[in-house]
Amino acid sequence: MKNMILAVSAVSAVAASANAGFQGFVASVNTVGNYTFIDVFAGVNNSSDKFLNVYDANITTTVAGGFYQAAGLSNKTWKPDAASFNSTRTSIDSFMTAGTYSGGAYGGVYYASTNTNGDPNFSGTSWNGTPASAAATTIPALAGWYTGDPTSVDNKAESLAGLTNRVNGTNGQYATYGIWVSHIVLAGTGYTLGTDVSFAGYVSIKDGISGALSQASSSFAAVPAPGALALLGLAGFAARRRRA
Repeated sequence: MKNMILAVSAVSAVAASANAGFQGFVASVNTVGNYTFIDVFAGVNNSSDKFLNVYDANITTTVAGGFYQAAGLSNKTWKPDAASFNSTRTSIDSFMTAGTYSGGAYGGVYYASTNTNGDPNFSGTSWNGTPASAAATTIPALAGWYTGDPTSVDNKAESLAGLTNRVNGTNGQYATYGIWVSHIVLAGTGYTLGTDVSFAGYVSIKDGISGALSQASSSFAAVPAPGALALLGLAGFAARRRRA
């Protein structure tokens, strides 16, 4: 894996210091055979916090062939195979989720929540495939997904202690718990977040203690070299961040 430094937003850092609601994305990046697995969590600090949705996401990759999707109608879209999660779903497949089935610990077992729904920005056949549709190897801009039942046991924040090959998104370093929201697979090894994959967007969390709604952004993005920063300043460009 390549070493990388993740950008940190001063504005989001202030929000994270409140120690409530969404802290930032956290990911586990692992090599499995000839594939790279990227599992993303919505990081929180209360075990009772509940995930509501990811929205306005920008998730892209520079890897040839895009995100890997397994063959078959139930596997070739971003919708998890909720109807037969433990029979046709394979870990070598990309999908979104709103927690884990029956609230079981992530633990490398890829049982997605049956309550996961895609929002209208998952357009065309990228969420609901047809027999003739192509595999959804890209994600529509500003797409999102949400839980159909925030009170479900699926929607359980679990401890991130011991998460293998942890990578923190913006303010993700503050998170001690997380709700599993995405499983991304790339054909090939050695890929990283912030370089080969850009994952950014907004997350809504219901605070389990106060009941307040928290909405914030987070992203995985590499910090440009000093020379590149100078050029950006001269050009007057403002960097955009997004969560996923």
